[in-house]
Amino acid sequence: MAWRIHDQGGLPATLRAAVIGLTSTKRLVIVYEIVRVSGGAEFIITTTTPTADARSDPMTAPVQDGLLRGQGPGLGAVALAHPFAERTMLHVLRRRADDRRDHRWLVFDGEDTLTFGEAQSAVNRVAHAVVATVSPGAHIGLLLRNQVEFIPALYGTMAAASVGVPINAEARGTVLHHVIEDSDIRILITRPDMLDRLRELDELAALELIVVCDRSAGGLPAEIAGTPIVAWDAWQGGRAPSAPLDLPHAWDTATIQFTSGTTGRSKGAVYPHHFFYLYSATQADSQERVADDVLTTPLPLYHAAALHHVAGAALHVGCTAHLSSKFSASGFWPAAADAGATFAIILGAMAQIMLKTVPVVPPHRLEHVFCVPPPPDIGAFERHFGVTLWWQGYGMTEISPIPMPSRMEPDVPADTVGHPCSWFDYGVVDAHDLPVPTGEVGQLVFRPLIPHAMASEYYKRPDATVEALRNGMFHTGDMATLDDAGRVHYRGRGSDRIRVRGENVTAAELEAVACEHEVVLEAAAYAVPGEFGEDEIKLDVRCPDAIDLAILHEWLTERLPKFMVPRYLEQRTEFPRTGTQKIEKFRLAREPLERPTVVEFPPSRRSAT
Repeated sequence: MAWRIHDQGGLPATLRAAVIGLTSTKRLVIVYEIVRVSGGAEFIITTTTPTADARSDPMTAPVQDGLLRGQGPGLGAVALAHPFAERTMLHVLRRRADDRRDHRWLVFDGEDTLTFGEAQSAVNRVAHAVVATVSPGAHIGLLLRNQVEFIPALYGTMAAASVGVPINAEARGTVLHHVIEDSDIRILITRPDMLDRLRELDELAALELIVVCDRSAGGLPAEIAGTPIVAWDAWQGGRAPSAPLDLPHAWDTATIQFTSGTTGRSKGAVYPHHFFYLYSATQADSQERVADDVLTTPLPLYHAAALHHVAGAALHVGCTAHLSSKFSASGFWPAAADAGATFAIILGAMAQIMLKTVPVVPPHRLEHVFCVPPPPDIGAFERHFGVTLWWQGYGMTEISPIPMPSRMEPDVPADTVGHPCSWFDYGVVDAHDLPVPTGEVGQLVFRPLIPHAMASEYYKRPDATVEALRNGMFHTGDMATLDDAGRVHYRGRGSDRIRVRGENVTAAELEAVACEHEVVLEAAAYAVPGEFGEDEIKLDVRCPDAIDLAILHEWLTERLPKFMVPRYLEQRTEFPRTGTQKIEKFRLAREPLERPTVVEFPPSRRSAT
């Protein structure tokens, strides 16, 4: 069961209501207390806390769901800067265009720029173009890289009361067709160098128009598969710079954000405007962002880190964001120095590559770098690059419950992601959604206590929606433990655990050891079929030069428990990746083991003792 509660403006100053949900056993009772907050339509939802043991027999005693209340920050000044109904990024942009109109907001590859005022005008021109092309509520796809048209295209779509659908810029073939068809895209905004991918498709589903951001002097084709093509400037360039419609409300739909798809076909997570707003607002609050900050990242805008942690956070506080269209280990630091960046966000694999391949760092202003997972030697990275590494925090496409703090909690292991916000309930549960004991691995779950604070559903996937939200809690698919203080410790994806001869192996732990080898830049550990129904471990490594895999296997054997030693090793020049540079292990696991590049070693057996 699920309930949606909206304030229509006629409620008394304080409203208390009970919502009772019963499980199929008719014994599980959860009561929510809804209290109206001054200033409008915001509710804080709290659960009762029965004293009975959550593992008691549900037929003989009351049962609680066993979730904990978050001990992290509440909503801060940035998040609360707008009344609830106006918590959309379009309202924030309107405010920034008024108070910091000529300040640079976005810079792409050090060249193309948008001030807040220019961005507002560009967004409105796109909104007029969308309104003139399709009916309200239409879905508009963005097949773009980090480029100056991205934010006007996305925000302009939302300003037209329509829904933006950012698409992984590496998508092609059946993956690209799946997103276009599955999300009912009517207009696709893309680049000239991506048109060949559309030509490769047999048909373009419901697509009615292709808009191409073409800066070349060459002409564009008139159509692809019967779908007309128009140039970006011709489509939106002459439109009015004023808003065509009233701005949306916090509860309206903003975007469909596709999951990375590291374990299978990606799903479209439907974002209300409030969640789109909160994702960046809570980061800006937690990191104590100010207008003098300069943020940078090489990560793509079609995923959360660049879109929310960098571009969105910069909009909230009125500072500048630099975005690169690609990652270069050697080019990252000169670009950050030229930008005057004070903060950057990168991925763990990028940090490891930098540490092993960048011997000299130019003078720079970078103070903090957020990196998850952190490199094996955090101190070495900080000393070499002269920065403080931030590595605590947790978020995913569908939810962002633990924003990165401005100060790392000291004396905790590197798997610590911290304390969830105070407006979340959270826990670690078993296969039956019962809480597991402190220190025991289970699935990490959350429940936001304010409305429209996470993705509302998976688009056209009611089965996946029900599965993810069963028993009134969002199931992340990530494994975790809790310590005695209630901190969350990340233990990897549920699908990233390998069962080997009765032992559970966490792929991330094995990969971290492998990356300690002086020539291993990246590693990917995953399960392959074993002889007796359990798993064997395959470890793929990426190194700058050829490596003797037998020597590497011996090196691993000296450093790993026997059950963690991989049965198969393979050296690769590249890994298949998602748009956020996560390795797509499910693609690696599909490949046959009977290939010349795969080296098999005798299985490690436990000793008799």
